Amino acid sequence: MRSLMICARALRSTFMLSPALTLLLATQPGPARAQSLEEPRARQGYWLALGTGGGGARMVEKGKALGVYPALGFSLRIGQMLTSTVGVGLAFDYAAVKKNADSGGLGDLAMEVHANPWRNFAVHAGAGLGFVMVTDQNSEDKTLRGGAGTCVLAGASYDFFPWHPRQTGGWAITPTIDFRAMPDGDVHAYALFAGLQVIRWSGLPRNMLALPAE
Repeated sequence: MRSLMICARALRSTFMLSPALTLLLATQPGPARAQSLEEPRARQGYWLALGTGGGGARMVEKGKALGVYPALGFSLRIGQMLTSTVGVGLAFDYAAVKKNADSGGLGDLAMEVHANPWRNFAVHAGAGLGFVMVTDQNSEDKTLRGGAGTCVLAGASYDFFPWHPRQTGGWAITPTIDFRAMPDGDVHAYALFAGLQVIRWSGLPRNMLALPAE
């Protein structure tokens, strides 16, 4: 019960991040706020990504290593490029984990910074709140073990645009690799995931693009 109360309080606090990010993005003068014109490309404007992936989570309970739990989950990401190479966003991740009689899940809601150093390759890093909960299905009371607290994450991705690209923006298929660490609570988790995302890029308006003279 104590773990559930901790988790509920943490998630309630975490969801307060979402309106804050929305307000931050809403107060910007739109995706075309860059001071100089940009060359048209696919990775511009806002992004909305939905993905799935699998991997493993190393669990440590009260200092005792429990081993690696296979994990399968999904992710949702939204954000906006502030310049041609830097953006900010909000990430939500959840994964189910299971090993022997133990089963449960881990998740997070975090703000992240997104950088695009080369072509369609991107890296991101962020921090927020997360939770880890597992239970022994063979026990009679099936008490939840774990807790909630700080989560840090980092990852990399590469966007492929398999369909005929628009002048700016478009749909992308994106392989990803992500690391998440949740070092708080009675059960700590350190997870590595590989996955695939479908991303919609909004693009920039014509008046913010360096277009050839007509």
